[in-house]
Amino acid sequence: MLPLTLSSVRRLPPALRLRLHVAYARAWEALTDTHQTQAVMFVRRLSERLSLEDALHRYFRQVAVPVAMQETVRARALLSLTDMVPATGQPADAVDPWQSFRPDRIVDAVRRRAQWVEETTLQARMAACLAEAAITSTHTRMAVEVAELLAEAVPADEALLAYVRAFDLPVKEGDTVFRAALAELADRRLPAGHRPRLHVAAESAPAREPAPAREPAPAPAAALPAAAFGLRVLV
Repeated sequence: MLPLTLSSVRRLPPALRLRLHVAYARAWEALTDTHQTQAVMFVRRLSERLSLEDALHRYFRQVAVPVAMQETVRARALLSLTDMVPATGQPADAVDPWQSFRPDRIVDAVRRRAQWVEETTLQARMAACLAEAAITSTHTRMAVEVAELLAEAVPADEALLAYVRAFDLPVKEGDTVFRAALAELADRRLPAGHRPRLHVAAESAPAREPAPAREPAPAPAAALPAAAFGLRVLV
């Protein structure tokens, strides 16, 4: 069972402490299920580039899985990936070994290998980020559940710190889970603010004085007909 770390949590009544142990056990199981799902998705996303064993090895290398959980996650993931296990006795393709020693083939192979490694590394990093986001979401959900369980005995921030320390989360991941869970608790407990009315500014603004009436512009003088002007010039 995961240990309690805060002194305020250690002084809990026995009944509440037992319920807390059950909540931690439920969180451990939820985290195991999340790791299993994400490991399977990680392997399938990289199935065109890595073998099943290589992809699983990279998952445990790039995603922080608790040591006590790794064997369980590996076994469950393998059971879910039986359709990807290669069949035995597959014949290898016949390749002329002398063709690979040609200089142009060597240069081309090195270039393609470097590009393949770079693309594979990027895809593995992207898949690992997806897995870490799902794991953080699970931690946040279970941390909120623990804080709600201890709401009458322990402040919310202390309950969340107890959860983070109980699962021995790294500083960065622990801070992310703590902030996300505290924001979720704030959304549940703090009163919702009133939305400002859009017409308040219009009601409070002073009334504008009507603009003075403009005098009508004088009518333009009537222009003489072109014919009369021409006759007058001719006279």
